[in-house]
Amino acid sequence: MNSLISNPMANICTNQFYLSIKNRQLRDTMMRSIEQTINCCDVQSYDGSNFSCEIEFDSRWTFPHKEMEALTKGLPEENDLYIRVLSHEFGCEYIGFNIYASGEWCDKFA
Repeated sequence: MNSLISNPMANICTNQFYLSIKNRQLRDTMMRSIEQTINCCDVQSYDGSNFSCEIEFDSRWTFPHKEMEALTKGLPEENDLYIRVLSHEFGCEYIGFNIYASGEWCDKFA
């Protein structure tokens, strides 16, 4: 069972995920990892000189730090991967905005 699938009793956090990358090999690796990690509600992808995709998925209560760190762990230090995730859960009045760039995650509201 996917760890991001919400428990019916949990407050459900909606995550709007955006990914941008030029490196085709790293892109393919990331998309396989995303398919294995995230139970996606909606996926839109765009290809050209710079591949990007937008995904919406649910998690329990807040931004899924552990899963997102696992998704990006072990990537080459020099990569052009950019991810941003806007998360919200209205019942608890939670909002989060996290960005992955230059090989590290940053919480923009911390």
